[in-house]
Amino acid sequence: MQNTTKRAKKKARAGPRVTQVPVPPHNARRVIIPRPDVLHTYLEYNQINQYLEYIVHKYSNFVKLYTLGLTHERREVRALEINWNNPDNVELSSVMRLQAAKMADVHRSTGAKGPLVLPGDKNRNIIFIEAGTHAREWITVSTCLNCIYQLTERYTRNIEVLRNLRFIIVPLVNPDGYEYSRTKNRNWRKNRRPQKSTKIVGADCNRNYDIFWECGPVRTNRNTYKGERPFSEPETRAMRNILDTLAPNLLFFLSLHSYGQSIMYPWGYCREAPYHWRELHTLATTGRTAIKTYNGREYRTGSISCLTKRTIAGSVVDYVYGVLKAPLALVMELPSRELGFQPPVEMISQIGHESWFGIREMCKSAFDLRQSIKRDEEPVAPRPPAAHSTSGTGDTNASHASDTKKKSLKKKSRKRSKRSLLTQHAEILELQQRHMDAAQMPPRSLTAPVRIRRGQGDGPS
Repeated sequence: MQNTTKRAKKKARAGPRVTQVPVPPHNARRVIIPRPDVLHTYLEYNQINQYLEYIVHKYSNFVKLYTLGLTHERREVRALEINWNNPDNVELSSVMRLQAAKMADVHRSTGAKGPLVLPGDKNRNIIFIEAGTHAREWITVSTCLNCIYQLTERYTRNIEVLRNLRFIIVPLVNPDGYEYSRTKNRNWRKNRRPQKSTKIVGADCNRNYDIFWECGPVRTNRNTYKGERPFSEPETRAMRNILDTLAPNLLFFLSLHSYGQSIMYPWGYCREAPYHWRELHTLATTGRTAIKTYNGREYRTGSISCLTKRTIAGSVVDYVYGVLKAPLALVMELPSRELGFQPPVEMISQIGHESWFGIREMCKSAFDLRQSIKRDEEPVAPRPPAAHSTSGTGDTNASHASDTKKKSLKKKSRKRSKRSLLTQHAEILELQQRHMDAAQMPPRSLTAPVRIRRGQGDGPS
C-alpha cells in the first residue's frame, strides 16, 4: 500500500511530458532579452535558449516554446512552434481568428499540453525540423536557428509559407554532447550519458530509435553505438514524445546533419527503395535545384544507403517515415568535406541562407505533394538484410572492399580543378550579390520548378 502511494506521488511530481515555457504577457514590456548573434557565430547552449526566449517574447502572437524533456546533465531539449494561424495573431482576419479559436478550444478540451493536434488528412500541415543530434555538427544548429530567424524576424518575406504550414523546430537535440564538443573535444559525436557497467560515455542518438534497432553497432566504444535498448537515451525519448503526439499532423520531417552536401531519403537500414521514392526524390531534387539556382552549390540526391554506401539502423528519419508513417522525410547533409563539421565562422551566414532557400522550396513542394501520397495503401516496409553492417555518417569504419571502391571514386572526383576555400567562398558571394542586384522577382508560386537530373547518387539504390 505504501509503495502504491509513493508511486502515485512520484507520478504527480513528474508532470506532463511536453510542457510549454511560460511567456510574460504583452503589457509586461519592461522584460528585455538581449538578442544573440545567430547568423555569424556558433552559440553556446545558454545563448541558444536566450535566442529562443527572445523570439517567443517578441513574436508571442504566433510563436510558442516547449520543453520536451531533460538530458542526463539536466539540460532542457526545447522545441519552437511557429503557427501563423494562431487565435492570438492580430494580423489574421476576423474570420481566420474565429476559426483558429475554435480549433484551439477543441484541442484544449482534450487536456493536451503540447502543440495543437487535429484529426483529418486536411490538417497534415506540420513541417518538423531538427538539428544538433550529433554533437560535433555545430553548423546544423546554426542553420536551424537561421530557419527560425527567417520564419520570425523575416516573416514578411515568408508569409506565403506561414499561411499554409506550421513549423515545429528543435534546434539542439543533444545539448550535453554539444557543450562537451565546444569545451572539451571538438570531435565528440554522441550524448553524455554513461553506459552501465562500463567506463564508456555516450550513445549515438541517431541509432537509438525503434526501427530495426537490433541491427545497429553493439560495441560501446564505437562512435555509432546504438545504446542499451531503443529509446534508452533521454534525448531520443524527448523527441519520441513530441513526434508520436504530432504524427497525425506531420507532413514533412527534415533532419539536419553534416558534412555530406547531400539531400537523402529513406531507407537507411536497407538498400531497397521506399514505395513513394519518386515523390521523395522530387522533393529532394527541388531543394537541390533551389540551392544551385541561389548560389551555384550543388547537392547530391538519393537514398541514405545509396549515398552513404552503408546501411544505418535505428535512425530518426527511418523511424518517422517507417513507424509514424509521415508522408515525407529527408536528411539534409550540409556542406562539406573541405569545410568539416565546424566551417569557419565567416561561412555560417552563407550556409544558413543558402540552406534556408532550399528548405523553403522543399516546404512549398511538400505542400503540393501532400495529396498524392497515401501511406495507408503502400505495402509493408522491407526487412533489413541478414548480413548487416552499420556505421555513422562521416565515420570511416567500412570494409576493405568498400574502401577500395571509395579510393577509385575519389580519384575520379579529383579530376576537377582544385580551388582554395577562399576562392570558392568569393565565387559564391559574387553569385549571391548578382542574385540580389537582379530585378525584383515576381512572387513565387507554391511549387518550385523541378528538373530531375540523373547524376552521381541520384535515384534509389
